[in-house]
Amino acid sequence: MVSRSRWQRPQTRWQLLLGAEGLFLILLGLLGLANAGWRAAEDVPVLVVFQLNTAHSVLLLIAGVLALVAAPWRRGVALFATVQMVGGVMLFVYGTAESTVGEGRTPLLLHPAENFLHAGLAVLGFIILCGVESTPRPARPPRMVPRH
Repeated sequence: MVSRSRWQRPQTRWQLLLGAEGLFLILLGLLGLANAGWRAAEDVPVLVVFQLNTAHSVLLLIAGVLALVAAPWRRGVALFATVQMVGGVMLFVYGTAESTVGEGRTPLLLHPAENFLHAGLAVLGFIILCGVESTPRPARPPRMVPRH
């Protein structure tokens, strides 16, 4: 029987992808905090294409930390990807609906760039969830039951 190293397992690739996403979200949240500081939602400068206020930057930081915490375990990856998929769709729909009513009405200051960031995170969550659930579960060795 050929044994694989831990890094060659298909499940680990999805865990590494979630870890990389977590690092990206932390970096984006920190850059948003450094760019916006503790300003009001109306006068936040644009960071590349995103207009991240303090509340949105903190949300990205929390999501990134939770992604890094969930990455080592298969169930954690599946749970985080599910929550990310559902939450990303909900934030996309909410932000899109609010941005059509008036500019900057949401507490997270969601503009089209942030809405598409949430849509992309929802799609990435779906891909990670499908990938981790399609990999075969590791076989457990049989338990040795003592005879009486």
